[in-house]
Amino acid sequence: MLYGAAYYNEYNPYERLDKDVALMQQAGLTVVRMGESTWSLWEPEDGHFEYAWMDRVVDAMSKAGIKVIMGTPTYSIPTWLYHEHPEVLARPLGGGETFYGMRQNMDIDSPVYRYYAQRLIRNMVEHYRNNSTVIGWQIDNETHSYDASNNDVFVGFLDHLKEKFGTTDALNKAWGLNYWGQDVNGWENMPTRDSTISTGYKLEWSRWQQMRVTNFLAWQAGLVREYRRPDQFVMQDFAGAMHTDVNEFAIAKYLDVSGTNPYHGTQDHMDGAAQALVGDYIRSLRHQNYLVTETNAQTIGWDSSFQYPPYDGQIRLDVYTHISSGANMVEYWHWSSIPSGQEVYWTGVLGHDFEPNRVYREVSRTAHELQKVGPQLVNMKINNQVAILYSIDSWNGLNAMPFAHEPPVAWHSDIATADYVGLVRQFHHVLYNANIGCDFVFPEDPDFARYKVLIVPALYVADDALLQKISDYVKQGGHVIMTFKSGFTNENNAVRWARAPGPLREAAGFSYQEFSNLEAPIPLKGDPYHAG
Repeated sequence: MLYGAAYYNEYNPYERLDKDVALMQQAGLTVVRMGESTWSLWEPEDGHFEYAWMDRVVDAMSKAGIKVIMGTPTYSIPTWLYHEHPEVLARPLGGGETFYGMRQNMDIDSPVYRYYAQRLIRNMVEHYRNNSTVIGWQIDNETHSYDASNNDVFVGFLDHLKEKFGTTDALNKAWGLNYWGQDVNGWENMPTRDSTISTGYKLEWSRWQQMRVTNFLAWQAGLVREYRRPDQFVMQDFAGAMHTDVNEFAIAKYLDVSGTNPYHGTQDHMDGAAQALVGDYIRSLRHQNYLVTETNAQTIGWDSSFQYPPYDGQIRLDVYTHISSGANMVEYWHWSSIPSGQEVYWTGVLGHDFEPNRVYREVSRTAHELQKVGPQLVNMKINNQVAILYSIDSWNGLNAMPFAHEPPVAWHSDIATADYVGLVRQFHHVLYNANIGCDFVFPEDPDFARYKVLIVPALYVADDALLQKISDYVKQGGHVIMTFKSGFTNENNAVRWARAPGPLREAAGFSYQEFSNLEAPIPLKGDPYHAG
């Protein structure tokens, strides 16, 4: 069982490497993650690489018996790269002006950006290939699409459409573009995503953004594998779980192990269900144990308006919560609090005084416990009988056509907004409260036969093959709990011209032709509406 923190010696305001390592060793930490945030130190000038600043840190960790996960620092570009090639910044949807200064603001498809990123990655991995202290590589950091709509992104999307649909006639039919006379009569006339109203276009664009992220991380994983030592693993730290522009299930195929950064509420807002949801989801990507690469050490937030230090025992509770979901590592973000920049209030194990404190003592207690019980907890296997079917397409499809809004003020109703992922979380929360473990399954899974119960929340977008797979599961004795909107549209986000729930009608045993929104919750106990 690995237990540690992200460590940034380069951020320290004065020399304290030896002191930090001694404190880590005394606390019982076994791993640090480093290097993923400072491209400008690895390559201070175009083509000039520096390693001495990191080598001394790796050497110090090695002497202390602390392992290192090294990150590729590609999520925050250096100033010299921006000034030489400002075109690498991501153009936001709608065409707003782009500026340097924020992290994660680049076009990950840009050939120019890719050239400089691959050169850096090759140099780094080759440099640490034979260093036994470096046990693995984190590729990029909490990668997203950054909603880029640069010209190269649109050209790539157009090529994707040509490959998928073949002709604009087929595209027009699939998306129903004759509505409002928006047929595309030639690929050169394809409109950009900025202002389109087509639900088919919106869905396919969301898929393209996911494909971009998958392609980028698969590309990085391939580069690392080309130069790494064979026993160095490759992982990515997903930003928690479930995002509209990141298909974690597709990405996980290119990783050796999945990682996640689950932050959580503290004090009276600590929520075990929310933490378990992330673990259940990440574990399900590969049906494999996973790594927690970041989680709360103390307070979190990009300003001081959300500072709630954990109660005594909550740090330790968080660790065992993650382990109970299948985590083989828990790391904090981060070891010591940063004295300047955007995240000064995202505090580490050590505060800004760099002295051992209440959290340090709790971390130390937990670390020494894990030295005793960790060997029995590592690679713990979980066999659940219930699964939730997660559909990123349905989430994006329903974002284009929401099933709940704040109603007009004139209605004087206080119905809360809701969305697809909120529904998923509701189901998971109920299972958690009932002490029923669950996995997540995905449309790409070959079947669902290993589970006794399959929960299908608002499967709004689905092709016939997926609906047939669910029907077959029912015919073979499986039990499905299915909600509204399931089976409503096909894979192109077009409403099926069959009585709802479409191909699921036989398996569900019911059909309907109308539906209504509700102004208030309705009871189901006792059959008050005599539905039978």
